[in-house]
Amino acid sequence: MTATQEQGSALTSEAESSAPLESVVVSGHFLGSAAQSAMKLDVPVRDTPFAVQSYTESFMKAIETTNVGDLYNYMTGVKRAGNTGYDLTIRGFKTGGTDKNAIMVDGLPGLTGRFGSPPTIGVDHIELVKGPMSVLYGQIQPGGFVNLISKRPRATESAELDVKGTGYEGGGRALGDARGYEVSADLTGPLDAGHRFLFRLIGQYYDRNLFRDFAYEKSQYGAGGLTWNASDATSATLQFEHRKVENNFDVGLAAPRGNIALVAPLTTVYQEPGDHRDEHGNAVELSVNHSFTEHVSWNLAGRSVQNLDDDGAFTSVAVRPDNVDLQRRARRNHIGRKYNYLDTGLKAELTTGEIEHRILVGVNGGRDTDDEDRRQFFNGGTCPGPQCLDINIYDPVYGRVPAFDSLPAVNPTTPRNLTHQLFTSDSVGAYVSDLVTLSEHWKAAAGVRASHEKQEIQELRLLNVPIQTKTADKGFLPMLGLLYQPNTFWTLYTSYAESYVPAPANSIDTNGLNPFKPTSGAQVEVGAKTEGLLGGRLTGTLSLFRINRKDVLDTFACSLGTCSQQVGTERSKGVELEMNARPLATWQLNFGYSLLDAAVTSSLDPIQVGARLPNVARNSANLWSRYDITSGALHGLGIGVGLVYTGERFGMLPTSANPGTLRLPSYTVTDLAVYYLFSQYTVNLKVGNVFDKVYYESAGSTPLVQILPGAPRNIALELRRVFF
Repeated sequence: MTATQEQGSALTSEAESSAPLESVVVSGHFLGSAAQSAMKLDVPVRDTPFAVQSYTESFMKAIETTNVGDLYNYMTGVKRAGNTGYDLTIRGFKTGGTDKNAIMVDGLPGLTGRFGSPPTIGVDHIELVKGPMSVLYGQIQPGGFVNLISKRPRATESAELDVKGTGYEGGGRALGDARGYEVSADLTGPLDAGHRFLFRLIGQYYDRNLFRDFAYEKSQYGAGGLTWNASDATSATLQFEHRKVENNFDVGLAAPRGNIALVAPLTTVYQEPGDHRDEHGNAVELSVNHSFTEHVSWNLAGRSVQNLDDDGAFTSVAVRPDNVDLQRRARRNHIGRKYNYLDTGLKAELTTGEIEHRILVGVNGGRDTDDEDRRQFFNGGTCPGPQCLDINIYDPVYGRVPAFDSLPAVNPTTPRNLTHQLFTSDSVGAYVSDLVTLSEHWKAAAGVRASHEKQEIQELRLLNVPIQTKTADKGFLPMLGLLYQPNTFWTLYTSYAESYVPAPANSIDTNGLNPFKPTSGAQVEVGAKTEGLLGGRLTGTLSLFRINRKDVLDTFACSLGTCSQQVGTERSKGVELEMNARPLATWQLNFGYSLLDAAVTSSLDPIQVGARLPNVARNSANLWSRYDITSGALHGLGIGVGLVYTGERFGMLPTSANPGTLRLPSYTVTDLAVYYLFSQYTVNLKVGNVFDKVYYESAGSTPLVQILPGAPRNIALELRRVFF
């Protein structure tokens, strides 16, 4: 199993699992002290020469999150950047659906759902690693990645049942207008008296109406695992995951003339009520760990994922010159994705003289396929007319469009837009790293990777389209770090690391080809970490970094849908501070601040040089505070308050053809939670966006018609029962 999976197993120790699940909410730390994703070693955060955080189950329960996307505002340096679960920015650099390693599960790529954010019901904790980590993982964008550590079977019996109701009271919605409910359960324990076999079963179902017009989401989620402790030295865990999501198709708001002041109300939708996107996915994961001796062990982990999605929608294309009407396209897709990846490594602790080594030697890689069948791709005709698909931006009237089947599959002038493409990507890499203890106060880290990538693009419908094949080799990908620890409380560190990401197989230019070079990045970072100050009541990380990325791909709307071009180089430099404090035993604070200067440094289009990167604020901050009353008449009562500040951002890069910029204004959102614990029950009331602030989270890949509005005031009431 991977190092991160090993950590998940460690968290199920008898001391941890013997505590009632609910007590974790009161006494657990919001930030964990270990995050193995950075080094794939069982070492504390203070022994890693990178900024890394572990967000615990306590934190997820404290902010009453249902999906991982809800956490981004409280993860320093991370923001949403589009409509899919993969769309986020880390340290200024955007990830997307083609970045399979942007969000990993137990250190391996492949989510069971691409478009909805992953649910947290099956997540034990979340590790965020900042900066390029391609040495250990392969294709990582230079900002970093998010690693979801799955809940694993425990040796102590426990069971939990949650029932939640949701609604909105703001943004033009009354409390009864858009209601929803959620039911989830989590059961774990041993199957035999000797604890050789352990199990876990997790289930969740929710049906929600959302704040946007006729928006909904229905989800079924099931996960589980079986652990076999074959001996004291060998264990294996087999896990499964199933997810099915049905929702309306919604790409967001349009901004005429690139002016955010001209957008329609938050609830406005430009797709038809019957437009939909349905997806379902299944995953199987196997991890094996064997210890040869106390100092030598072997890990193996494999993950296989299949995901299918179907959509049919009148999607937004562009704002018409009158700045009132929106051009739309009739589009239907059937897309199948498969991920099959393996990671295996040998760990050894040894001594050379007075120097201690923790060596990791490993191999990882696999194949992912993306089968994209465009079954309809028809741009609306002249308006007025029988094939007009336009809709009014401010007063949309639905039901006037022809049925999908009555429209052509593709425009006669662009027949080659109706593609059926199969993208196959193979990757394999070998890596070695060493965490060296040089003396009582000094440690060093070093690593290197060699990798091989191959991509193949096949057209399965159009005739006379040759197969495109690309290969890329990276023979030396380094990582270096140095740590100075003057005492047990402080660590000063510096590091250098590189990233390497081949252009996604489905990236095409305006000719439908993929001639792009790999995108590479390099980061220099210095920082300080503290752990255990003030009697163990304060931990924190301060980091300063500079990242350069070259051969950057930029996406834009084109006649083929979405095209790419390689535009030049980008740079992100900044300062991040994250702290977790306990001023009192029953009062916990989590604070984060990020100052980012992320901009284009060279481009084929001179007007872009110096422009800030899209969806990146110079200043952002977050705070979550929770106080619990543990005695007296109010015993069991807790109060949580959250503040999120995001500064002004640009939603798009300027071009010579369109020198304007889409400005997304700054915003501050306040969240409030009230908890009440009694016996084995917990009642939680969460009010998000208390002051009903109107704000916009991000702009998508076609930003002028894909603006993502933030949720208005929303309310969730939850009842949780712990059985044993």
